[in-house]
Amino acid sequence: MNQSPPLISVVIPIHNAQEALGDCLDALERQTMPREKYEIIVVNDGPVDTAIETIADRHGVIFLSQAQRGAAAARNLGAKQAQGDILLFTDADCIPESNWVEAMIAPFADQEIAGVCGLVRTRQTGLVPRFIQLEYDYRYRNIARHTRIDFVNTGTAGYRKHVFMESGGFREHLLGAEDTELSFRLAGQGHKMVFAPEAIVYHSHPESILEYARRKHHYSYWRMIVYRRHPRKAVADSRTPQTQKIQVGLLFLLVAAVVGSIFWRGLVWLAGGLALLFLLISLPFWWWVLRQDLAIGLLTPLLLLVATASVGAGVMAGLTCEWVTLPLGRQKG
Repeated sequence: MNQSPPLISVVIPIHNAQEALGDCLDALERQTMPREKYEIIVVNDGPVDTAIETIADRHGVIFLSQAQRGAAAARNLGAKQAQGDILLFTDADCIPESNWVEAMIAPFADQEIAGVCGLVRTRQTGLVPRFIQLEYDYRYRNIARHTRIDFVNTGTAGYRKHVFMESGGFREHLLGAEDTELSFRLAGQGHKMVFAPEAIVYHSHPESILEYARRKHHYSYWRMIVYRRHPRKAVADSRTPQTQKIQVGLLFLLVAAVVGSIFWRGLVWLAGGLALLFLLISLPFWWWVLRQDLAIGLLTPLLLLVATASVGAGVMAGLTCEWVTLPLGRQKG
């Protein structure tokens, strides 16, 4: 007698992730949801090495592989092979809580729900990871205010399979912010997505300021490419605090004023005023961080400056590299 297909499919894209993947799979195999109710699909993006082959031998884990094309393509391949009615996505460096699958699928009891976003936390104790987590938490406060959201993070994401497939899935030419683009596209088509704060995965954030800055630059670069297709979201979305966008604009003006003061000293006063305004705009977040973690609060002005400068550089790169943005304009949906 043939076994009925699983209701849920968990898809994990991997690339040089053999060290982290084991913990992720262990957590997924210890879920409160009965194991026969969900399948686990691992999609390797790139060459398969010995360590990956060992992981691929795990009982009950479906292993797929493709030539290196990026995480978006790997997720799409996993979705095409999935048998479940609900697609759940996470990453190899994420460790789901034991109730993650159950918490992720709970909102889908409402037939109107097309997408679900869970919550990311970390167990790291370093200064930079703690600051990054507080950034996440501050954004979650913003998301929690909305009954409908327009951002689903692929570290802990869920979609109805038919909605995902009919939409065309992730845009594979995007090498960053593909989850943002899909979220904006689905929201624009009228699909309802919601936040599920009980669906928690633990993630490994960057440990160094340089890696943090690099990721900020990378993500903001690709987000600007996404904004070309969804310009209204550049104004407001359910996740990004408006203060962050104002801070980037202020930093551009501040740099211009500092450079201009070399030629006209009167601009020094403007630069000082802009710097003060930057700090005032940052005060709500800064005060909130101080109450959560005093040590991180004391470092927040410096870390905010690094974050804003990195985002600003990514924004400029994204705006000026039109050769990358053109393919997005040709995409449908």
